[in-house]
Amino acid sequence: MLLLIASSGSVLANSFGPLDGLTGAPAENNCTQCHTGNELNASGGSLMLTIPETYEPNAVYTIIVNLSHTGQKRWGFEMTALDADGTRAGSFAADDAGNTQVSEADTDSKQYIKQTSNGTAQGTEDTHNWEFQWTAPDADIGPITFYAAGNAANGDFGTAGDYIYTTQSESTPAIPVEPGINFIGDVEQTTTDAETGVTYTFQLTNEGNTTDTFTLEVSESPAAIEAGLMGSVSMEMVTLEAGATQEITFKVVGNATTPPGVYDIDVIAISGIDEHIRPNLLTTTTIEMPPPPPTPWDVNDDGTVNIQDLVLVAGQLGESGEDLKGDVNADGTVNIQDLVIVASHLGEDTDSQ
Repeated sequence: MLLLIASSGSVLANSFGPLDGLTGAPAENNCTQCHTGNELNASGGSLMLTIPETYEPNAVYTIIVNLSHTGQKRWGFEMTALDADGTRAGSFAADDAGNTQVSEADTDSKQYIKQTSNGTAQGTEDTHNWEFQWTAPDADIGPITFYAAGNAANGDFGTAGDYIYTTQSESTPAIPVEPGINFIGDVEQTTTDAETGVTYTFQLTNEGNTTDTFTLEVSESPAAIEAGLMGSVSMEMVTLEAGATQEITFKVVGNATTPPGVYDIDVIAISGIDEHIRPNLLTTTTIEMPPPPPTPWDVNDDGTVNIQDLVLVAGQLGESGEDLKGDVNADGTVNIQDLVIVASHLGEDTDSQ
């Protein structure tokens, strides 16, 4: 911090590293007690910290301290990391190039990292960085605050013309990632047309606390495979933010030879964070026997085409309108054409069709 010390009645800038306890942390001073003449955090300069927004126990992070002020030519800083009680949090390690050094206060066990004489970067104009490592505590101790003070000096080894800046930044414990899925929808349908098939609608919700990419898999039962039934989803992969929902459609189709029956096909949603989280929806598709083709020439629906059907058509000859039983060809009028159609089917047993 280029803190001044007394020497033979004169004062010199402390280029080999500031005394401990000058970071501007609670109950600490900063370098303005010696470097006077400019107000603290004056305009035209800044002190910025690059620290982890969140930390994991025992993880090692790169810390960057950036100090700048136009026209200044020598640089110093001091930093400490404290928990909410003002106790040391984690450990700093000096950089390999010898630009930083670490010290510990005897009275309160705080740890400090600061520049060395070499780390003042004499002659470097306008801005300077220090980069070093910090190891997080071995447990979650709550929010950790990094306090730092910097001296953007003019390099004349005096106190005038220097600018002191202070800042602080907080790192919080990382929130454990908790994946979760809610997978719901109707799972039973019936059809008489296997080739057209059926379509199910599902809702996939990310109930975890972070973005997750889900894979959707389809598993046909042996009976469904043998019957020629296949299932397909509208999306095989979907990425959802926490709390977001996506509608998924699932279609089951067969072919002309698919026999009537009840068939199971499973749809599985798999978390990309934890593949053991895989809820499934077991769909049950019932293929029913298609209805017999219509036989409008059996006008009275008694199962046999006979003279009675001809009599019914003859009784409505010339009539027009809707829902006329005698309008066998459904052209809106009962006429000779309807009689011809009935006559061509005389004697047929419509129950067997």
